[in-house]
Amino acid sequence: MIIDNIEVKGVTCDSRKVKKGYAFVAIKGETKDGNDFIDKAIEKGASIIFTEKDLNIQGVIVKKVENARKTLGDLCNAFYDYPTEKLKVIGVTGTNGKTTTTHLIYHMLKEQGIAAGLIGTLDVRIKDKQYKTKLTTPDAEVTYAYLHKMVKEKVEVVVMEVSSHGLKNERVQGIKFDIAVHTNIERDHLNFHKTVEDYIASKKKLFDQLPQGKFAVINLDDHNALKLLENNRHILVVTYGLNAKATITASTIDTDFSTSFNYCLQRGLTTLSGIEVEAFEYPITINLLGKHNIYNTLAAVTCGLLLDIPINHMAKALKKITFIPRRMEIIYRGEYMVIDDFCHNPASYETVFESLQGMQYKNLHIINAIRGSRGLEINYEIAEVLKQWYTILKVKNMMITSSSDYTQSLDVVTKLERDIYIETLSRGNISFQYEEKLRTSISKALCMLEKGDILLLLGAQGMEEGAKIFINMLQTKHKWDETENFKYQQRDITPRH
Repeated sequence: MIIDNIEVKGVTCDSRKVKKGYAFVAIKGETKDGNDFIDKAIEKGASIIFTEKDLNIQGVIVKKVENARKTLGDLCNAFYDYPTEKLKVIGVTGTNGKTTTTHLIYHMLKEQGIAAGLIGTLDVRIKDKQYKTKLTTPDAEVTYAYLHKMVKEKVEVVVMEVSSHGLKNERVQGIKFDIAVHTNIERDHLNFHKTVEDYIASKKKLFDQLPQGKFAVINLDDHNALKLLENNRHILVVTYGLNAKATITASTIDTDFSTSFNYCLQRGLTTLSGIEVEAFEYPITINLLGKHNIYNTLAAVTCGLLLDIPINHMAKALKKITFIPRRMEIIYRGEYMVIDDFCHNPASYETVFESLQGMQYKNLHIINAIRGSRGLEINYEIAEVLKQWYTILKVKNMMITSSSDYTQSLDVVTKLERDIYIETLSRGNISFQYEEKLRTSISKALCMLEKGDILLLLGAQGMEEGAKIFINMLQTKHKWDETENFKYQQRDITPRH
């Protein structure tokens, strides 16, 4: 890439990554300001600096820009020769359901023999190779590097989780999406967005970014759905949900220890390639728990339909999926059952508890990890949900933990967060225990479990090691044959925003 007759050999916003001939983009972050590291970037060989400030530095080109984050995305896009012009890209945004929906799409693509890529919370996948990631939507320079690699690996379709953080911070600037999916919008991340309006506006950016004639797949049952489409008459809209007015809905629903329903295209649509699809109805069965997974599957199958994948092929592929990590994942099924879920906001707790209502069990045990370093409001709201469902679900034992033995520095539970949780639950006149350590909580719960019981391991980062701890303790206690009941897979993931 040539800028002002200078060959740019790399683009970064991290001064530690600068090499000779790089362009350095100075971005003001939440805790650090990239402008403070311009001198360091120049020392390491940066030949051109992009900044929002008025600066005049001898011996190096300085360009003032209006939005450094957007500039980073545009530069990375150009440096890697506009990779999304050579790919079909599906972006999935929403408070809950992003990970499950993207994994369902990715799996169906692979089963259809389509070379696929995935960028999301759990990992990045390029065909059959997996790479770790720390953010749901990585920074622009990381995202574009992966997209470039996908082009080189001859990937055809990429499916991405697109977080509100990623959208607000312009991490997907310049990416040309073919399909944008909305799962739902609930209260979350208000420590970052401050207001619900800002949160919705950030989500809306994905649909604003859609090129002319591309598709928005919208959950019509979400009361915020239509806000995403305001002033977006240039895009094609397909709606889904249990609402009878939706383009795509579900009928003959059965949810117990699996989920089955009829996928109903109520009126014809035209796919990305221009093929006309007439209205039809087709049975779908998935091995995932909960009504919410009907929505996730409706969204995923609709994307497949828009990509011309036959419905019978998608139905066959979906039957092969046994679990999505930490999404109502049954990690043990023996005399009792243990379910692990990445609950991280009130809506996700509601979803899990609604799913439990349709299941048979003797006693329900809950271990819940407090959300560390995410503020008082979100923890108060989650505690309120726990309090409300306690009696409905007939909870026998509930333990709350700060997971102090496993949380990383970004996720440490503060005293105020712990106190608001305990105070809120205490006002409900319900029985619960607080344990500082996750390991202690799981050890106590293991001793309480009886035949026919269900244990829920709930929480975000604070419960990330919960399944591993439980399985290790169970193996030690019973020395059982893991081939019979062992459904947990070792994983090393760090879900973030």
